[in-house]
Amino acid sequence: MKRVHGSILIALVYTLLLAVSPAVPMWVTIPAGGIVTAFYVAQRLRNRQRRLVHIQRQLSNLRSEGLYLEGQVQGTEEDVFYRMILTLLTDLERSLFKLVEKNIQLLSLKEIGRSIISSLDEKKLIDSVFDYLVHGVGYKEIAFVILRKKKARFQAIVSIERSTRIIRRVLGFGFEDLGGAVYNAFISGKPFLIKDIRMHPLMEADGEAIFPGSTMSSYIIVPLMKSAEGKRCWETEDCLLSRGEGGPEVKEARHLRARECLSCPGMPLLGALVVTDGYRATPLTNIDQVTMETVGSLVSSTIENWQLYQELRKEELFRDKILEEMIHGIFVVDLEGRITLANRKAREMSRMPDDGPDRVRIEDLLVTDSIEKEIDRENLYRMLAGGTPIIMQEAYLKGRDGIHLPIRMNISPLSGEDGGMQGAIILFEDISQIKRLEEEIRHLDRLAVLGRFTSAVAHEIRNPLTGIAAGIQYLDRDERLDAGQKENLSFIMNEVDRLNRIITDLFKVAKPHQLLYQWVKLGDLVSRARKSAIEVAGDKEIDFRIDIDDTLPEIEVDSDRIVQVLINLFKNAAEAVDGAGIVRVSAEVYRGGDTDVVVEKEREMIRVTIADDGRGIKADDREKIFEPFFSRRRGGTGLGLFVTHSIVQHHQGRITVESEEGEGTTMRLYLPISQPPKGETVEAGHPAG
Repeated sequence: MKRVHGSILIALVYTLLLAVSPAVPMWVTIPAGGIVTAFYVAQRLRNRQRRLVHIQRQLSNLRSEGLYLEGQVQGTEEDVFYRMILTLLTDLERSLFKLVEKNIQLLSLKEIGRSIISSLDEKKLIDSVFDYLVHGVGYKEIAFVILRKKKARFQAIVSIERSTRIIRRVLGFGFEDLGGAVYNAFISGKPFLIKDIRMHPLMEADGEAIFPGSTMSSYIIVPLMKSAEGKRCWETEDCLLSRGEGGPEVKEARHLRARECLSCPGMPLLGALVVTDGYRATPLTNIDQVTMETVGSLVSSTIENWQLYQELRKEELFRDKILEEMIHGIFVVDLEGRITLANRKAREMSRMPDDGPDRVRIEDLLVTDSIEKEIDRENLYRMLAGGTPIIMQEAYLKGRDGIHLPIRMNISPLSGEDGGMQGAIILFEDISQIKRLEEEIRHLDRLAVLGRFTSAVAHEIRNPLTGIAAGIQYLDRDERLDAGQKENLSFIMNEVDRLNRIITDLFKVAKPHQLLYQWVKLGDLVSRARKSAIEVAGDKEIDFRIDIDDTLPEIEVDSDRIVQVLINLFKNAAEAVDGAGIVRVSAEVYRGGDTDVVVEKEREMIRVTIADDGRGIKADDREKIFEPFFSRRRGGTGLGLFVTHSIVQHHQGRITVESEEGEGTTMRLYLPISQPPKGETVEAGHPAG
């Protein structure tokens, strides 16, 4: 249009010059027309140059992400093309601004997404979502709704940002509170953008507004759904709707049709995100909806993962609880025999620290007998290689404190996911109580036999013995007897006394007296027994070497009975020595190490060792020395060690023997420092021999 106007102006100028040409010479009019034309062309060029500079400046601003517009060039108001270009540049700048804004939001969403996805803490997840939606996107009113299936209710965590503070509140509501767009979003699983709250007002929670005092004109609700439903919840046999107990027909049924649906484990709904345009300058748009859908998908996956993690964790804790509370010990070993898992009972029995095994091998803990022979590794590793399980095998569990505990164990293979061997499971139980009961039963059997024997012979022997003793004493008063006859009568009388002592000992064993416990020093008991043993030793040169620390704790025992035990042991040691010899006596607090002796937990024992350098005991005899009437000593009754063993057992202690023929004998006496409360038992020993 301006180009047409310019041409008309030039034509008018030339017409005027032609009109005045008769009065004005040609040499004047022609240059004048040329000057006017040149001025017009120059002016057009300057205006075009200015417009080009303006456009270039605007493009330069776009390239440098400048967010401002230059003023219009004067004289270009009627240039339609120029105004179109300016409009386009303005739109481009606005689009660039939104693009930069969304880019920032996406970067924020990327960072917040990492936090959301990696979060297994519900509070951290909620805080991360609020942080992004408030600071990253700029929403002022947000509600994070979570379905609490155990309570069959919804819980809404609400964040409201005001000019001076941020308000956090928690609301609860149930199925009966759902309505309008919220209900439609929940049952359809689709997000809704409501642009007119007058037509679709936001629901209330228990009669209370979710966002009190809000200036909202629009809101968005995005349901949080499980990523993979599998079989739809209303299609399962357990669904109330499928059984016709509520709701419409099955083919038309959708989830969340009844209050019971809120507690259904197959419910695909996890919760929802709600945002409004309250206290914002602009209403919500489709772009906001897309943003919320993106955030909602991240949050849904995280909640689902978090719930799965909680279920797995619950199952893991349940399994761990079962393992930890079992009354039997469990070891799990790998193919190389290393212990990878030990439950609480196993750790207690092996005196293992609470944090479990640390590079411990199973052969370091299990031994098969008192000489600490390693568990049959060939059978164990054959089983690990795919052989048959080991059933009901007895062994000893060697604790870190040296105490050996008798156990009965079953070893079964442990298969991996591919069906191959992964290791073995060792299930074992403490049988120290069984061992102690077996020992007591054997002892009681011996006592029963002895009791029956005593009852049968007591009257039959004692009455004749009394008559024989009276007759011998009567004959001994006859003055006509010579010295040889009196010696024979004295021998007969001694034998009668010996028989009487045997019967007395039998009664002591068969009917033991009640023990009278008192706290005494072990050193005092040893001193008393040593004096009596020296008298028994007679002419033998026996050197009793006593090594007992005065700092040893006192023990609670029947002192007379324990002195009797020590006298018997000292006397046997002295009699085992030919001529001169040494008997060493020592004592210490027992810290474990003997597989034949079990220490009750939290109850210490004293170990007394009596060692001689005498003849020793034959291997066959070591199994019999605690049996009644067994004796290799001439004139012995065979009841001394039997009575000794009985007294020690009544103290719930233990006595062991270690001897080699020709190399001396070592007797070890184990006594509890304190006796158990009345009515309780103590795991304090294993079968003798």
